[in-house]
Amino acid sequence: MAGKSGTGKHPIRYTNPITGDISTQSFYINEEGIKKYINSSKYMEYQVGGKWVKSKLVPHLRESNTKYYNSKKGFMLKILGSMSRKVKNRLEQGKNLHGEFEFKDDRPGRCDKLLEAFDKQVARYGDRCPMTHLPFTRNRPNELMDINNYHNGFYSNISADRIFNPIEYTEQNTIFTSQLWNLKKGTSSIGELKFIFMPEVLERYKAIVIERFPDQRYKLTELRYGAEHPQWRR
Repeated sequence: MAGKSGTGKHPIRYTNPITGDISTQSFYINEEGIKKYINSSKYMEYQVGGKWVKSKLVPHLRESNTKYYNSKKGFMLKILGSMSRKVKNRLEQGKNLHGEFEFKDDRPGRCDKLLEAFDKQVARYGDRCPMTHLPFTRNRPNELMDINNYHNGFYSNISADRIFNPIEYTEQNTIFTSQLWNLKKGTSSIGELKFIFMPEVLERYKAIVIERFPDQRYKLTELRYGAEHPQWRR
């Protein structure tokens, strides 16, 4: 007999992280003999419509999570999680960038440095993408996404972009943009971006690069004569 979820809507069962045993017991005893509660969705399943599913497939939980992650803090926590995974993957691949991951925060549910940097940028450029001028949104879907609706309506969502690819997510090198800008920019150099964006959009970007990295002013000037911007390929 499975236990009920916190809301009482659906039966719930747990997987012991050590043994892999499945039961209604919401805790386990670790190797040191210490009682540990299971609070990760990775080890929890809910019975919905006669099937055992993960939390993302439970309607009322998905709705609750969507509401939280559409909030400013919740959205930033998702961005921080994505940044952390990218940093970890680069390290595992032996790609050591210049600088440190300055937004790292190992405390659960905290992203203070990232929020502070975002608020600082909004005060400087407004609550919009500083290049495309699209007003920032924080829309995470309630429905499950697939190839047919993945990008619908999310181009204006906040996205963290590294200005120079050889440099890590430092405050100086990180700019909050629209997802549209980040997706289109990709690994392109500024010289290549002129074929993607309108001139006024690119000029805004150049101004920010110069503001953040004054020593790169000469590089931007040289672009008029075909010089390559100092970007590494990711």
